[in-house]
Amino acid sequence: MDEVAGTVVSWDAEEGWGVLTSPSVPGEVWAHFSAVAGPSYGSLNEGEAVLFTYERARQDGYDHRAVSVRRPGQTDAPGTGKAGPYSSRLEITFD
Repeated sequence: MDEVAGTVVSWDAEEGWGVLTSPSVPGEVWAHFSAVAGPSYGSLNEGEAVLFTYERARQDGYDHRAVSVRRPGQTDAPGTGKAGPYSSRLEITFD
C-alpha cells in the first residue's frame, strides 16, 4: 500500500471519524480516529494536510477507508504507543 498526500475534508471529533481526499484516490476516503497517529488522540482539522494509506472497503457510503493517517513529518504509526492514539501503562507492586 502506497502512502498518498491528501487533505482533511471534514472531521467530526464527537463521532471520531472524518473524510479525506487526495488526487491519487478515486473518490473520498473514510477515516476513523484509531487510524490517526499523533499526540492529539486521533483528531484532525478540516483543511489539514495529511499522508495516508487506504484500502478499498465500503464504509458509511465511501468506497475507500484509511488504514493509517499521519501529519507530514510525523513518523509514529497508529497504535504504537509512541505519541499515538493508544498508550497505556500498568505498574503492579507487591508487598
